[in-house]
Amino acid sequence: MFKSSITFFLLFIILGSVIADVFESDYILEFQITIAPKNWENMQPMRFNQFPPEPPPNDANDRPFRPPLPPIMAELDTEYVPTDIRFDGRIWKDVGVRFKGNSSLKSTPSGLKKPFKFDFDRFIEGQDFFGYQKLNFSNGFKDPSFLREKLAYHLFQKLDVPAPRTVFAKLYLTVDGVYDQEYLGLYTMIEQVDRIFLVDHFGNDDGLLVKPDRIPDLIPLGDRWKNYKQRYTLKSRKKDSDTGRLISFLKFLHKSDDAQFVEQIEHYFNVDSFLKLMAINTVLVNLDSYFGTGHNYYLYHNTRTDQYNMIPWDLNEAFGNFQQGQTNRLLDMDINHPSMGRRMLVERLLIIEDYRFEYHRNLQALIDIEFHPETMALEIDRLANLIQEAVVADQHKQFSTRMFEQNLSEDLSPRDQRHRKRQHGDNRKNRRPPPPMLDVIFGLKTFVERRVESIDSQLNGRRTGKILEPMRRPRPKEQRPFQ
Repeated sequence: MFKSSITFFLLFIILGSVIADVFESDYILEFQITIAPKNWENMQPMRFNQFPPEPPPNDANDRPFRPPLPPIMAELDTEYVPTDIRFDGRIWKDVGVRFKGNSSLKSTPSGLKKPFKFDFDRFIEGQDFFGYQKLNFSNGFKDPSFLREKLAYHLFQKLDVPAPRTVFAKLYLTVDGVYDQEYLGLYTMIEQVDRIFLVDHFGNDDGLLVKPDRIPDLIPLGDRWKNYKQRYTLKSRKKDSDTGRLISFLKFLHKSDDAQFVEQIEHYFNVDSFLKLMAINTVLVNLDSYFGTGHNYYLYHNTRTDQYNMIPWDLNEAFGNFQQGQTNRLLDMDINHPSMGRRMLVERLLIIEDYRFEYHRNLQALIDIEFHPETMALEIDRLANLIQEAVVADQHKQFSTRMFEQNLSEDLSPRDQRHRKRQHGDNRKNRRPPPPMLDVIFGLKTFVERRVESIDSQLNGRRTGKILEPMRRPRPKEQRPFQ
């Protein structure tokens, strides 16, 4: 009796610690989603939402600050529906649930394993999930290892760069008459960048939060906020003083002379945090970011310091999985040109000796400690052992179990990637779209080893890195219904 009481007490303590903060654990969380058939039908991504073109400036003062912009991308139009969520024996009623993402969603047009977003107070004001209002569930797009996002976000946290936390989760779906506790598979659950995140990392949430998107660089677009709102999406309440401060920063970045830039950049921007962020992005060759595509990041104005901070987002293509036909150059990407094409902020910071020295110091610290091949190999093995059973049971994953095991250490060639299609394509019951084909999907351990060797050689003058070509932007095509 005494032993059983102790066992129960210890179990209570363990479970309590998981629930106290769902991200502070290496447990695999389990969520059961129950959606009414009509709601399930309504949330399917059956169409595109094409953003309207931006209006031309009607003020002459706007014109000098409007460089040519890439075409606005079409995004999927998905809808929140009320859903019941069960977790650890507790039920949350009428949680808002929708599909999320762009490429990661389009990659599974007929598959069940789509990325999700949960919004707990969407339909019931004030409802939360142990203090969190929004949760994101990434489906492992382009990642046979299932580990890229968790490993990447963890590096940012190790260097004290504000970044979302992650935990693994299993999702089960019930749609009356259609699915009964269907195991959707293993996901990476990711913290939302919202007011809760901001208070946790900055001690305040009263500053301007924007998510630049569909724009290649931090480009000023004139004096009027209406010119910015489609490219710098607001994620917080707008105040004229806040938007004016952002516009001033963007103009300063592009229009100040060298002396002004050196003197004033830290009045506008948290340079120390950005140099750490850039170093991590460089070792990861994470190009689906500010440094490549020009999106997947946030800017937050910390009112305590009066500085803007860059916050990383959407790291599923880290470890060289965004290639743009430059696969043979990625492992040797030049540490002093860590972007595809020009990035004004990067260029102006790295020509300043003190900043370049600090950035190189961050790179050296990473490859010596947190990104060292032995350190990373131990963490890869530990996490792989944690998730292996859940991966094997995942019948909706894009890649085979063999590819999961292989990609922990080995590159996957196009021939390897076709193996999954041949192996599973004739199973009509579990038919899934083939995974996106890359020139190579780098093995995690081998990527780390080769990237560390290249960075070390560049830092010590034994090798010159390779400068990547600017991102190729395809001409816009007529959009077809997504079904």
